[in-house]
Amino acid sequence: MQEENSLVNVERSSMSNNKRASKFVARGLRQFSLTVCQKVESKGITSYNEVADEIIAEILAAEQESTACIDEFSDKNIRRRVYDAINVFTALDIITKDKKEIRWKGFPSVNETYMEDIKVLHANLKARIGKKAAYLKDMEAQIAGLRSLMLRNRKLLKPGCVPPKGFDLPFILVQANSHATVEIEISEDMQLVHFDFNSTPFRLHDDIDIVKLIMHYQHPGNKP
Repeated sequence: MQEENSLVNVERSSMSNNKRASKFVARGLRQFSLTVCQKVESKGITSYNEVADEIIAEILAAEQESTACIDEFSDKNIRRRVYDAINVFTALDIITKDKKEIRWKGFPSVNETYMEDIKVLHANLKARIGKKAAYLKDMEAQIAGLRSLMLRNRKLLKPGCVPPKGFDLPFILVQANSHATVEIEISEDMQLVHFDFNSTPFRLHDDIDIVKLIMHYQHPGNKP
């Protein structure tokens, strides 16, 4: 009976050590890889076994059971994680391997000119997105204005009446002083129009401007 209890205690101890070692690795592969990276960087030149042995020793010290032994399964599990992390850092050209020797090479440097180019590209893309967003907002306002104008015209049209002749879209409205003398010349092919306002101020409005003005004055409190 005493022998059976001893076997149970040994088994429980082994399972407990296994869980503690697995817990260290399970805290996150990212954190575990960072630990491996820091050890190689601090040593400059080391080996796979040296890094793995130190990590295993730290697990025992952290649990304050330095006299206990990590079972074979956990030992292999941790060493495999160290091996995988070193292979990743080698692929990223952060460390170099020569047989059993591992040498710290360092993180790849970023060219300052490249970073400046990225910043300029980011600023240009941000500006383009801003312009497109403003254009989209303006288009939405135009659609809303045309719909509002259609509803307004339907309300003003009396039942049974023929809708009056309106304006074809698009169009341009010329606004000038009521006392201004305006001279107009039109080419024979009707493609060119010349206006002369004789030094008096004037303004040009397209159909979108007019629709916006109509929407503006439809709101209570806005008077022309």
